[in-house]
Amino acid sequence: EIASVGMSEKEAKTKYGAENIEIARFNLAGNGKSRILGSEGFIKLVREKSGPILGFHALGKRIGEQIGEGELLVGWEAYPEDFADLIHAHPTQNEAIGEAIAALAGKPLHG
Repeated sequence: EIASVGMSEKEAKTKYGAENIEIARFNLAGNGKSRILGSEGFIKLVREKSGPILGFHALGKRIGEQIGEGELLVGWEAYPEDFADLIHAHPTQNEAIGEAIAALAGKPLHG
C-alpha cells in the first residue's frame, strides 16, 4: 500500500529550494509490527527547514492505515518538535511515524 499526503520531496525542493528542505526516512525493517507482518517499506517526512511538515509518504503492507496521522501532520502544518514527544505505541506501524518525527526534530530514538 501507498499512503501519501502533501508535497513530495521534489515539489518542496522546487518551491523552497533544496537547501531549505529536510527529509526524514524510517525503514520499516526497523519496525517490530512491520516485521511481524512481513512488510518492507518506509516512512518519509518532508519538512521546510526549521518549519512545518510539508509531506508524508509511506509504502508498506497495511501502511494505508497510517494516513490519518499523515493528514494531521500536513493539514495542521505541524512542527516535528511538537510531535516528537508524543507516544507512538509498540508494536505498531504507527511507531515508525514516531521514529521519523523524532529524527526530523533532532531527537532520533535509533541511529
